[in-house]
Amino acid sequence: MFEALNETAPQSVRYLVLELDDGEFIHVVGEGNDTSALTGLAAFEAFTQNHAERRSTPVKRSPARIIGNYHVLEGGKAG
Repeated sequence: MFEALNETAPQSVRYLVLELDDGEFIHVVGEGNDTSALTGLAAFEAFTQNHAERRSTPVKRSPARIIGNYHVLEGGKAG
């Protein structure tokens, strides 16, 4: 994913992946107004294929409210 993002350099996408000590991954995505900038990548399609078989726990999706942001999401200055 990161290689594809570096190659295509979509300006509206901010993407961060964290791995917790227990091996769980957290993906943080900021897409601006162009949601296809990430989901339209061939690497994203490949990443999501057979995703259920690679997971040890169910996917948890939850909208979040930004409390603070410094250079992770677009316009990222401390607030």
